[in-house]
Amino acid sequence: MLLPYLFLIIMVWSIYNYLFDKDNTTYLYNSYTNNLMEVKEDKKAILEACQRGDFDAVPQAVQDQLQKECIVVEDNADIYNQIKLERSLSRYNNKYLSLTIAPTTACNFRCGYCYEGGIEKKVSKSVDQSISDILGFVKSFKNTKYLRVTWYGGEPLLMFDFIKQLSEKFMEMFDNYEAFIITNGYLMNSEVVQAFKRYKVKGVQITIDGLEETHNQRRPHCTNKDSFQVIIKNLTTLFQEYPEVRVSLRVNVDKSNEDEYHELYHFLKDRFGDYHINIHPGYVTDDFSEVSNNKCMMQCDKVKFVLKQYDQYKIPISLYPSSSFGECSARHINSFVIGPEGELYKCWNDIGVKEKSVGSVTDFSFSNRLVLKYLLDNDPLESEECKQCFYFPICNGGCPYNRIFTSNNQCIVMKQNLKDFLVRYIDTKIK
Repeated sequence: MLLPYLFLIIMVWSIYNYLFDKDNTTYLYNSYTNNLMEVKEDKKAILEACQRGDFDAVPQAVQDQLQKECIVVEDNADIYNQIKLERSLSRYNNKYLSLTIAPTTACNFRCGYCYEGGIEKKVSKSVDQSISDILGFVKSFKNTKYLRVTWYGGEPLLMFDFIKQLSEKFMEMFDNYEAFIITNGYLMNSEVVQAFKRYKVKGVQITIDGLEETHNQRRPHCTNKDSFQVIIKNLTTLFQEYPEVRVSLRVNVDKSNEDEYHELYHFLKDRFGDYHINIHPGYVTDDFSEVSNNKCMMQCDKVKFVLKQYDQYKIPISLYPSSSFGECSARHINSFVIGPEGELYKCWNDIGVKEKSVGSVTDFSFSNRLVLKYLLDNDPLESEECKQCFYFPICNGGCPYNRIFTSNNQCIVMKQNLKDFLVRYIDTKIK
């Protein structure tokens, strides 16, 4: 009589584990679950045995629990494929439509580092026709249940009436609608704030590059030398009249203003810390400029900057990994940027660059060469390097534009320095 085969499941240590010590205590971080745990002394030997592959020393019940926590797995490829499946489903989910709408590329600021500085300044010539064309484009997505709009520019509030009229139409079309706006904040008076509330603008991003003198030098208004005080006044109005709004306060950082970041951070925290604010650096880049800028930070400079902010000023900047943002929308099939003349792009960086347009709101096809390039080229989901990388679950593959069109390093800032970040994160929790 033939005996049935006995299939023995052999577990392996997950490639997404990172075991490290701090102050005589062992910790385990898993990048797939994004969990960090303290390892008790009696569990340390078990984890080390798993890491060596010595599962005979590990009771089956313990192995089962470790498998539930994704610390040990049957095959690391299964975890990678799960990530790949989740991201693929997200990319091609046609129930969501994401639009970044730039009704103008004109701006009332003259920021020296702006990547749009060299493009022609345009506004939507016929408001009624532009609105009609955009609505026709949106209606062509028959399966859409959720619409998310980001108002962009130039300075979008220069086209305030356009935003109000189109927002009204969107709200009539979709029960599930919300908006976000990226503005320099100069025109954000009480009337605008009330419109934000009415038209479901749930979040606002404003850039402030330093305290008064530094900000006014780096982000000058076209006629008013003191844009800083106007923005602070308008932020006060925003929070007084719309306290539940979420505000992202971005500080564009390079080597010329990095030493002032902590002063600005504490100034903004002291003024607006009781509201929903997120103060964070954005690193100035010359990726889209023909002229090299030696003030831009390299990856190693960014690491030093972040660690310095915590070590010297107790400012925690992204000390803990996050995968909550998902992939860049340029990789999503139902995500587009609409320029002031109705031209379509897949990436914000392409606004105003004719050869990067993928069509228009009145003439578009998914077979467009650039659309296919953004969706499929140099895909991190097909990269052997990414497949074997511990950081892949918390990285999202970096910027699609840079992956496709440049040779720039797309790895996250904390790569090669993870322990430096995590030990400081632990300090914030202990204190």
